[in-house]
Amino acid sequence: MRKKYYPLLITACLFVLLFWISVSVPKQTIENLIGSAGIFAPLVYIFLILLTFIIAPLSGSPIVFAGFYIFGHKVVFLNLVASTISTVVNFWVARIWGRNLVRKFVGENNINRIDELARNYGLTVLIVLRIFQGSIHDFVSFAAGLTEIKFWPYFIISVLVSIPGTLLWYLVALQVDTPVQFIILIWVIALSFSLIFVLGRRVLKGKAN
Repeated sequence: MRKKYYPLLITACLFVLLFWISVSVPKQTIENLIGSAGIFAPLVYIFLILLTFIIAPLSGSPIVFAGFYIFGHKVVFLNLVASTISTVVNFWVARIWGRNLVRKFVGENNINRIDELARNYGLTVLIVLRIFQGSIHDFVSFAAGLTEIKFWPYFIISVLVSIPGTLLWYLVALQVDTPVQFIILIWVIALSFSLIFVLGRRVLKGKAN
C-alpha cells in the first residue's frame, strides 16, 4: 500500500471507532468518564461533544444526557463553547482540505446537503441559518469553508447570532428537571426552528414564482 493512503486509512479507522463508541457506549459509562475527570470534567465534556460536531454521524445525545446529569442547566453554556470551537475547526477543515475530507467527516449522504448550502451562501443566508438551523450548525460551518466567504465576518456573525439563541435555550431549559426532559426539549426546539425555516423558504419561493 502506498504511503499516501496511510492518512486516509487512519482517518477511516478513527471514524469507525468513534462512531462505534457513540452508539454502543452506555450513558452511565459516559457519565462516569466525565465525572471522574474532577475539575477537568467541563473540558472532557466539551471535547466529547466537540467530536460529535466535527464528525457528523456521531450521536451527541448520550453525551448531552450525561452532561445535564452532571452539570445541570449550565451544560447549555458548555455546548456553546463546543459549538463555537467547531465553528472555527469545521470552517478551516473545509477551507484547507476541501470537499473530499469533509465528505469523510460527514458521510456521502450529508455532503449533498453541504453542497446545497455552499451554493446559496452569503452573510444574510449565514444569519438565517444560524438562527433557524442550529441543529445543522456543523454542516453550515463546513459549507462556509467551501465558499469564498472571509473568516472573520463569518466567525463574528456566527458568535453574535448564537448568543440570543443560547440565552433563550437556557431560560427554557430552566423549566425542566431531568436529562430526559432536557433532550426532548432540544429536539422540540430544533424541530420547531427547522419547521419555521422550511415554511419560510416555501413562502419566499412561492412569492418568487
